[in-house]
Amino acid sequence: MRYGTLTTRSFTLFYRENEPLVEANEETQPGGDRRVFVRVRFVVGLLISAGAIYAVVSAAGGLADSFHALGSARPGLLVAAALVEAASYFCLGLLIRRLAGPGVDRITGVRLGLVVAGLGNILPASPAEGLTMAGNELRRRGVGSHRRLIVLGMTQWYSTRALFGVAALDALVLATIASVRYPSHGSRPLVLAAVALVTLGVLGITAWLATRRQTVELIAVIGGRLRFWKTPAPAPDRRARGAAWHEEISELLGSTRNQLVFVGLALAACLADGACFRFALVAVGVHVSVGLFLLAYALGMIGALIPLVPAGLGIVETVVPAILHHSGVPLPTALAGVVAYRVLGTLLPAVAGTAALFRLRSSAARSRGV
Repeated sequence: MRYGTLTTRSFTLFYRENEPLVEANEETQPGGDRRVFVRVRFVVGLLISAGAIYAVVSAAGGLADSFHALGSARPGLLVAAALVEAASYFCLGLLIRRLAGPGVDRITGVRLGLVVAGLGNILPASPAEGLTMAGNELRRRGVGSHRRLIVLGMTQWYSTRALFGVAALDALVLATIASVRYPSHGSRPLVLAAVALVTLGVLGITAWLATRRQTVELIAVIGGRLRFWKTPAPAPDRRARGAAWHEEISELLGSTRNQLVFVGLALAACLADGACFRFALVAVGVHVSVGLFLLAYALGMIGALIPLVPAGLGIVETVVPAILHHSGVPLPTALAGVVAYRVLGTLLPAVAGTAALFRLRSSAARSRGV
């Protein structure tokens, strides 16, 4: 549950840090309007998170029972959870490495993944800040401006689509299980299955549209109007730029087989994160059916995408325990399982991402002989 989506505003911030016209300025300073926006967004997000956390802690009767469940957690399962979460970031790193090309080795790719999805996931302007920091590190390694935008944009594209794909498949499996075991639920499983199939259909259609040159040209024409800090170029020029972008993206992605590898790595990263969640729940004594686990994880992933709240802090801790509690799991125990997962899947990757950022910068300095 570490994925973020690029809103129009966050993409604007990210793009302004990485567009070719500012490439000469390695550490572009944010303007006053951006600082105000980020601070206000951060404060609002903290207030939302604090309110949600207060609600779930109050409902659980305090944290004493949750801390007791955490203290009684099975260490072996927590280690297993940490290992599969590490595997998730390894897959994400391989995805970045394959997109970035031969200038980025495997270790560097994993470190960039930790910066983007670990450290970047908890920062005030998430996910734009993580993408910007990773873009700076790619620049220091000689990756051109267009390539940087494509690499990080496609990483976000594949990761987010894998998240929604897994959530849709989870919903489809849950609807199938519910229709077989609980026929008295009437049309509710059918509605859930319909939503899942529509989601999968949208993912398929948008994947097809993204391969068409006309789609990228249209995005370039519209996107040029959104760059409010510059006078927009004439529409024919923006359309030509979109065609050039399409050619560059197609060349980077390569064959259909290569693109399937990208999809596979993104799915593997998402499924490994789900396995971390499963191990964390079982470690504190939460044993639920496959259907309920899939529902809790899918809704948790979606909750992590809510704007203003970095990593869905407070939202996930409210929604997921409520779902588990509704099916008979004691609320303190459910909260303990979610907290264990968040420590392993959010906090530790953020710490590792901070360390990875320092290592990336020091290695880049050494390569330049500084």
